[in-house]
Amino acid sequence: MTQKMAAGGLGFVDPHRLDGRADEGQGRDRGRIAAPGRETVAIFPWRDVIEDFLDPLGVSLEDYARHLMGGWLSGYVAALQRQGLRVVIVHASENVSEPTRLVHEASGAPIWLVPGRGAGGGVTRGRPSLRAGVQWSRTPFAAFGRVLRQEGCAAMLVQDYEHARADALVLLAKTMGLRVFATYQGGDATRSPLERTVRRLSIGACDALVVPSGHERARLATRYRLSPERLRDIPNPVDGDAWRAEPQAEARQALGLSPADFLVINHGRVDIHRKGLDVLLAAWAKIAGAQAAARLVILGSDEEQDAAFGALVSQVPQVTWAGRYVSDPATIRRWLSAADAYVTLPRAEGAPVAPLEAMACGLPVVASDAPGLTDLFGDGERSGGIVVPRDDAEAAAGALLSLAADLERRRRIGAAGRSTIERRHSVDAAGEALAIALSAARS
Repeated sequence: MTQKMAAGGLGFVDPHRLDGRADEGQGRDRGRIAAPGRETVAIFPWRDVIEDFLDPLGVSLEDYARHLMGGWLSGYVAALQRQGLRVVIVHASENVSEPTRLVHEASGAPIWLVPGRGAGGGVTRGRPSLRAGVQWSRTPFAAFGRVLRQEGCAAMLVQDYEHARADALVLLAKTMGLRVFATYQGGDATRSPLERTVRRLSIGACDALVVPSGHERARLATRYRLSPERLRDIPNPVDGDAWRAEPQAEARQALGLSPADFLVINHGRVDIHRKGLDVLLAAWAKIAGAQAAARLVILGSDEEQDAAFGALVSQVPQVTWAGRYVSDPATIRRWLSAADAYVTLPRAEGAPVAPLEAMACGLPVVASDAPGLTDLFGDGERSGGIVVPRDDAEAAAGALLSLAADLERRRRIGAAGRSTIERRHSVDAAGEALAIALSAARS
């Protein structure tokens, strides 16, 4: 469980002195710091409280602020800042007793935590309409509003419009006269009858939806009768400079890896069924039987599934599982730099970021045909990936073995993937598209 946040650690705001001055000597930041003329955008990630995300991963609030993991989130911060916009990240938290302001070390983006309560389980378990009502009622409207005013926010960007908290945030934005946008990161279903009515209103009130998936844009256009102008095809951005590979030999030496192995990487949250990790291990069992000098490395964790996943891993040879969630981008980049290929075989996917990081490091990707990945690899190898059917361990094993046998093909597909990142997913390209969407709503 995440621990209670102590005032003053990485940065703290006294809620009773919101107009005070910064005390830089103590690492504290009080008061508004928005520069004149710089528009501020508030990003609200989708969880009811941040602990819903951090606790299963065993990650602390301080570590979150230090590395700002979440994949899409760090990319959005970089892309918006590249366009001269100021970014503030806002969460509710069960582990703060007063509004607390952290600062992300690398970007300088403020991260606000305001006291809040999650919807939890209990009486809401198995009762989605009741759960949605609880989520709406527990939204800390007043505290969120104070943060938005304090930071001088002009627009709000909400993750996953099909989440009940998004309905409440859209209402807050419209009440305050802010422009509001919502992004697609995988949530593509309305969970309850109660939400269906409210969702039409909240989605209809958004200035635009940022949806990189063609499959999802088609669903939204049909279900909510949204015009193409309201559906922005803007991909998740990746900082290609930050995710540039180091020399493979140096990375392997630093990690104590054999220079001769065919090394395949997978990273992210452990979700056995959704992420198809059982399929991945079944495929790897076939590879291990055919390729003695091959190793699969899995970086990821989830406290609720670690025991079950560990039992699966123990049955497959030549697999290294870190058994923890790796939040440090430099560590992830080093593992990607050491690898020969990347693999991701989910049964369901939204707008994945992990394979984008691998592509930025020049790795060829073997991916399932889940929506989101088919958007990413629409041109197959020319996009940077080999697409195989979902739930097909045989096909996945065959694709990886074909890469193991052909260094030039690996290099060619990896270079194509890097080109895809630079052309479509760079912070400049995605940031410009986001800035255009913001400007269009303002006009």
